Amino acid sequence: MAKELRVNTDYNIHVGSNDVNITADAFQVTGNLVVTGTTTTVNTTDLDIQDNTIVLNKNESGAGVTLGTAGVVIERGTSDDTSLIWNETTDKWSFKLGAGLADIEALSVATTGDLTVNGVTISDILDEDNMASDSDTALATQQSIKAYVDAAAGSPTPGGANTNIQYNNSGTLAGSSNFVFNNGTNAVTITGELSVDNININANDIISSDTNGNINITPNGTGNIVLTKTTGVSVQLDFTDQGSDPSATASVNKIYSKTPSGGGTGLYFVNNTTSGEMISKSKAIAYSLVFGG
Repeated sequence: MAKELRVNTDYNIHVGSNDVNITADAFQVTGNLVVTGTTTTVNTTDLDIQDNTIVLNKNESGAGVTLGTAGVVIERGTSDDTSLIWNETTDKWSFKLGAGLADIEALSVATTGDLTVNGVTISDILDEDNMASDSDTALATQQSIKAYVDAAAGSPTPGGANTNIQYNNSGTLAGSSNFVFNNGTNAVTITGELSVDNININANDIISSDTNGNINITPNGTGNIVLTKTTGVSVQLDFTDQGSDPSATASVNKIYSKTPSGGGTGLYFVNNTTSGEMISKSKAIAYSLVFGG
């Protein structure tokens, strides 16, 4: 049989520093429940709250959270606690694991403002095939990236024929018919001057840009320097007359041209032991007749 206690004024129970213990299968309060004190502890297995909004930091009188942070903490026993904390200093929500930040797993993320990932702010995702906006905060779709790369690979059209060797011309691929690679013969054809270190090859000339420098042709091992010709074409060596005789060099024979003298050839030689003019056949015969050779 239920028992009721009715009073017409406030009903106060004072026990000083002692506790008030109520043992019942259920404790029901009809009306508002106001709990004042430092700590409210609820030891239940299940906590059901009908209200769809929970207010934390109630009765805040300052501009923002005076204590700096507010949120929900989940104890995890011997593992670090995890929490969802509002940070008043940064004006951001923090998902935390212990003192550090926790990962967030979501099926999708929707935002009406900017999204910052590892310090990089993403403001938009654009499907822009020509990348004309040149944004440093917008991401491109896969389709627009492919379209842009495909267009860049085929445009601008390189100059010259498809055998031209391409080069960079102010950030644009270009080609010239003066610089051609033949895929069939593996030959590279250059029309114009080729410069390699101090040697310039231009048309039929091989010129050294190194003042007083030698041009050396060095066969390997016992190989020779061979001058060949095509059928019906003669091979000749032209020597320009020297204004003075070259100096002798040890272990070297030098052949040079100068005004013809007694030998009749104008072709001279000098080495480290002797020098002189080579004798022509007619001069040799005349000398032999005169001197009785």
